[in-house]
Amino acid sequence: MQQRRPQASGACQEEQPQDETKKHSVKTPTMPLPPAQRRGCYFSLAFSIGSMGLACGSLWQIPNSSDRISLQRGLVLTSLGFIYFVSLTDFCNKYLLETSHGQRFRRKYRLMMSDVLEITNKIVSAIQASFSFLVGLIVCKSTCTKSFVYASHFLMEAYGWFGTAYFMYDIWSMYKVHTQKIADKLHLLRITKGQGAGAGAPTSNGHANGKVNGQSRPTSGGNNNGSTPGTPHEICDYDGACVQIPKDGRWDFLKYVLTHPVMMIHHVFIGTFGLLVVTYIRGGGHCIYSYMFMMEFSTPFVSLRSILSTMRLKDSRVYIANGLLMLATFFVCRVCMWPYVMWRYSLAIEAASMWAAMCGLPRGCLVSIAILFLPQLYWFYLMVLGALKVFLPQKRKPPNADLQATIAATPIPTALVNGKN
Repeated sequence: MQQRRPQASGACQEEQPQDETKKHSVKTPTMPLPPAQRRGCYFSLAFSIGSMGLACGSLWQIPNSSDRISLQRGLVLTSLGFIYFVSLTDFCNKYLLETSHGQRFRRKYRLMMSDVLEITNKIVSAIQASFSFLVGLIVCKSTCTKSFVYASHFLMEAYGWFGTAYFMYDIWSMYKVHTQKIADKLHLLRITKGQGAGAGAPTSNGHANGKVNGQSRPTSGGNNNGSTPGTPHEICDYDGACVQIPKDGRWDFLKYVLTHPVMMIHHVFIGTFGLLVVTYIRGGGHCIYSYMFMMEFSTPFVSLRSILSTMRLKDSRVYIANGLLMLATFFVCRVCMWPYVMWRYSLAIEAASMWAAMCGLPRGCLVSIAILFLPQLYWFYLMVLGALKVFLPQKRKPPNADLQATIAATPIPTALVNGKN
């Protein structure tokens, strides 16, 4: 017999499955905790707010906007950044996983443990992007009227140190989402295998096993993109790629980094060179770099699109409206931004043309611009393809459309909703 999991001290957990026989039911008994224990999940929120307050307080005594951020102050800001983003993530996870409001939200949208981690990751990403855009806007208004090339602002350097922590943290956060996705899909495969291949048992995100319209379907974990594994040793990842699963079901961090090179290069470059080098080591030119910070204006829309997709609301009007806003803001802020900045730069140095101004830049600067700009073109291309699929759908009805509607009404097993694998 399976033993009950003991409740952690200080957690605000309110619901637990009672026994193995009720493992696959939708509703689980509610076990309210004392108010003091229920408030324990808000300790992480207090740490997050406190670290942000200390970071802002450390900048309060800087007299002039053009002053530099010392190395010691910068390291403190980076440390506070780690505390802020980690504690904010912990609060969001605990709120969705352990409070009564989070339990109802997850049951309503049939969210697995990996879905919760995905939503939390996108919420934190949107908050960071909002901070970045706000800093960029303030610095732009302060410096661009003085000197487009040489003006500086301490807030740019300060958030360069603080924001570095986010990009390093986010690599680990995405890795945790990745491994939980795999764990959930493996657990669904075990459930499906136990129920029998001919029963048409549901798996994850609209995929099932068994016979559909008289045709047998292979056993698979499924994914949002409709892919299926090619061999029994493969499982479809959440980004659509079939990946090899180790025998123990664990996913090595180094292997995750090597299989996601574009995202890793983007995060490491922005988190190290993109923020620290251009804001602290070089100094000045903060009007130009403020536009780089304002590129994040499109990120909240990207994050909301992912959250709505995880909640299976792709057919809603909110999803379509957000998708249009995402395309518009991404095109303006990430595709058109750098050509505009280079045009402004050519006017500031009185170059014969924008091309001549770019040719006069150091080779390292040109390489940096390419690393930052080219992935934006690639991601915008993927967004356009996704938009075309939404607004120009195929007329032929998918062979498993009836099955999709049946699975949409089937609840996810409570074992996955509560994060048990």
